[in-house]
Amino acid sequence: MTPTNEKLTLILHQPPFKVSNLSSLFRSLQAAVRETAAAGEPVESLFSNQQGPFLVTDVEHTPNGEMVLSIWFADRQNDPLDERSKETFGRAISELEQTILSGSQHTFWGTPAYRPELHDEDSRMLRFIAILRAFRSATISFGDRTIVLRDGLFASERT
Repeated sequence: MTPTNEKLTLILHQPPFKVSNLSSLFRSLQAAVRETAAAGEPVESLFSNQQGPFLVTDVEHTPNGEMVLSIWFADRQNDPLDERSKETFGRAISELEQTILSGSQHTFWGTPAYRPELHDEDSRMLRFIAILRAFRSATISFGDRTIVLRDGLFASERT
């Protein structure tokens, strides 16, 4: 497989990690990225057949136990689809940022100011955010954009 720089990176900072939380995180991240990709032009028809791009990941562990997930799109031969990854992850991180900014955070006293339960009408990105909060400390980045989760609170950074 050819290496690629067009990767979405998710770092989970506080091990150990529950298998059920990781499973939910993978499913919700995949659904959020695919929903974002399918909503835009010209990728809307890409996911309607089995020949479409695959979302693949590389998982590493740092010496202090952090889990680093690198995610990108590849074709059937596992060759990276850099343009697809760049276009999709650029939109996905923008949507993640907008969803976080339009939602509520914890109050000054630390109690949640948002509804903690999920509803059927919630977007996949909102579901991903709710599941990511279970990890309490994470960093998700693509290109010059980074979104940091610390103690259940999000911050956005640009380099």
